[in-house]
Amino acid sequence: MTVTYSYAKAKQRFDMILKKASIDGSVKIRKDDQLFRVIPEPANMSPLDVEGIDVGMTSKEIIKYIHEGRKR
Repeated sequence: MTVTYSYAKAKQRFDMILKKASIDGSVKIRKDDQLFRVIPEPANMSPLDVEGIDVGMTSKEIIKYIHEGRKR
């Protein structure tokens, strides 16, 4: 459910409005007879931008296993 805030409240607590939109997906702001919606923009992340994992090996060990795998 999208929450609607008055323009005066949104102006006073803009940081809270942005946080709420980030959590809920959108927030509505009413000013006079107009209604506005604040929607977070999706992050432009590469599908290759993944968090690394600790496999307990050095980069030299990893490269060694790659070379061994290519010899087969």
